[in-house]
Amino acid sequence: NSEDADRSIDNIGAVKSQIEDVKDVMVQNIEKVLERGEKIELLVDKTDRLNQQAFRFEASSRSLRRALYWKKMRCYAIVGVIAVLLIYCASVSMCGFDFHHCKAGKK
Repeated sequence: NSEDADRSIDNIGAVKSQIEDVKDVMVQNIEKVLERGEKIELLVDKTDRLNQQAFRFEASSRSLRRALYWKKMRCYAIVGVIAVLLIYCASVSMCGFDFHHCKAGKK
């Protein structure tokens, strides 16, 4: 009887030890899941911030592209006006202010 009681106590102790081990593993697993949840939440926040930055970048790049286009168009217009003025000045120097030299040549 004494041996049976000792074995029962040893078995109960072994079961308690296994239960404690399982409990420790479960606590570790729960902590890991909570940490993973926090990491996922941080990742979602970073993704939202990145998305907002992408929208701002898109808007600012569109604005910059428009500004550069109009700057280029102004340069073309200025070059065109200068070319017209140069042609006018060349024709005035050859034909006179009222173009009487060029008209006289045609008669």
